[in-house]
Amino acid sequence: MFKKNLIIKVVLSIITVGIFVLCVYTLKDNFKPTYDGSITVEVVAVDGTIIKEKEIPFNEGDLLVDLISNNFENVTYESGMIMSILDYTTPSDWSTFISIYVNGETSLVGLKDIVFENGTKISFIITEYNPDAWS
Repeated sequence: MFKKNLIIKVVLSIITVGIFVLCVYTLKDNFKPTYDGSITVEVVAVDGTIIKEKEIPFNEGDLLVDLISNNFENVTYESGMIMSILDYTTPSDWSTFISIYVNGETSLVGLKDIVFENGTKISFIITEYNPDAWS
C-alpha cells in the first residue's frame, strides 16, 4: 500500500512538472516584443518646452509618415512638408514653421526620406521665422 501511494505521488509530480514546463514553453513567446525597434518623437514649442514626447514602436518596413500620423493628432502634410501636428498649424505667412531634427541635428531631407533605426530621436521644433538668419 505504501509503495502504491509513493508511485502515485511520483507519477503525479512528474506530470505536474511536465505541465509546468509545457506552460512556460508555450507562454515564453508572449513576452517577446512584437516590434523591431522604437523611435522617440517629440514636439517642441517655440520657447523650447516639450509639448509632447512619445516612444513609438515600429516594425521593419514601417513608414515614418505613417508612424507620426498614427501616433499624433491633427497631422497634415502639404507638398511633402509637415504643416500641422497636435494644436499647431503653420500660419499662411510662415511666421513660424516646423523644423525637423534627427538625433539633435537639422534634417537635410523631408520626413518621407528620413532613415530611422532603433533609438532614433525625431524632433518637430516649432521655429520662428527670422529673416536676418537667411541673409
